[in-house]
Amino acid sequence: MKKHFFLFALLLLISFGAKAQLIKDRTNGKITMGFDLYTDLNTGSKYENFNLRAINQGFATYLTYNFQMAESKHTVSLGVGVSFHNYYMKDAWLSEPYNTVITFEEASVKKSKLMLGYFDIPLELNFRIADKFKISFGAKVGILMNSRSKVYGDVFGDGHNWEIKYGSVNSLESIVYSAFARVGYRCVNLFVGYQIKNSFKQDKGPEILPFSIGIGIRAY
Repeated sequence: MKKHFFLFALLLLISFGAKAQLIKDRTNGKITMGFDLYTDLNTGSKYENFNLRAINQGFATYLTYNFQMAESKHTVSLGVGVSFHNYYMKDAWLSEPYNTVITFEEASVKKSKLMLGYFDIPLELNFRIADKFKISFGAKVGILMNSRSKVYGDVFGDGHNWEIKYGSVNSLESIVYSAFARVGYRCVNLFVGYQIKNSFKQDKGPEILPFSIGIGIRAY
């Protein structure tokens, strides 16, 4: 399953890169389209039964308008996008997502995750070096669009594997803030990001402050 996911992700990145380059060429470099694949490492404090696996894959896509800095090749970019973060829990699940205080219950699970989706507004400084290299620094505001949880496993201890889905999770912050940086060669870039504000309201759930690391594709 993981092999199929990474193969699909690779094909998607290649296809996306070609489309992103076409858009930038047709707009004379004014519009950039990008796509990121990453994993999240939670840097927040420990929370009872909220233990994540090593890989928590997520993805983001965005569109920016580029403002040239004077007569240089450097740009300031402002845009919009969406990002999705998946937090895969080990031996626990979110049994009551509608409570004011979010807790996690121990269980024998095959798959258990919390998904958060955001509408992003990024601001980015892009510095082009030797034409094909680019270094970027930026920040973004994330507005919560949706949340959900899913579990598959013997959550009730009756020897049966149950699949349970919830369409929303309570006590989440409506707005979060993040900082990020990129180092790129041509259309490929390495991406790191850090969410500065907790995903949950204070004392209402786990402290989720993801450090994201991954690969991105966008026009050069």
